[in-house]
Amino acid sequence: MGAATEATRHAATLYRRLYRAAVRPTHALEAEATHLHHVEHGGESGETPFLAVLGLVLFLVPIFLVMLGLALLAAYLVG
Repeated sequence: MGAATEATRHAATLYRRLYRAAVRPTHALEAEATHLHHVEHGGESGETPFLAVLGLVLFLVPIFLVMLGLALLAAYLVG
């Protein structure tokens, strides 16, 4: 039982390190998005309109791509 327990702990340590390494860039992006959100709502920067438009575009582009994909799939299945 000792070897299996030790192997499990070692694997858990490796998975934990891998997970932290994979999540680290995501935390940096979240921090930058939060900062831009505060700048946009504060209105104290000249980039505020650009940030608002960029946020809108980044929100609408995935919706557009999903709808386009569904339309092309429907056209392929019908034709």
